[in-house]
Amino acid sequence: MKNEISIDIDNYCKLKKSPIGRFFGRITNMKKDYAVYWIAFKILLKNGNKILFLRASDRGLFDLPGGRADNSEGKMPIKKIINREVKEELGDEIKYRLGSPIFQYRRYSIKMKIYNLITVYKAEYISGSVKLSPEHNVYKWIDPRTYKFEKKDFYNKEEYETFKEYFKKQ
Repeated sequence: MKNEISIDIDNYCKLKKSPIGRFFGRITNMKKDYAVYWIAFKILLKNGNKILFLRASDRGLFDLPGGRADNSEGKMPIKKIINREVKEELGDEIKYRLGSPIFQYRRYSIKMKIYNLITVYKAEYISGSVKLSPEHNVYKWIDPRTYKFEKKDFYNKEEYETFKEYFKKQ
């Protein structure tokens, strides 16, 4: 093109000491092997001795209520992110008492080609009926002391082993 300008961006940014230059300088000097994850928060919703498990509409695998933090929620309290996700997936009527984090696992998103680091919080069911979002097609209250969990019901081995280990301690 007639008015096209060619600039060596590395040299320009270093010379100008601009914010973008400092940003790109940090990126190019970083170790290349750091993992990048999305973060997600889920709840292990307990009603007496039973836990609420959902089945994902796309693959039929076990899931818990909750989901990823949105890009705009970086400074939002985690409790509010969890509340938004639980309302989206279970409806406005569900009431629960949120506890502390109890375990974590990773799940790979085939569609987005990135891992999610999922932190699960303890939660106690108070009241309300479940109204599933389109993300899930079935829900069931399961007693983990008597239910035989199978690896094929989970997204990956790490997830299955994490749940199995947690329920073994309960």
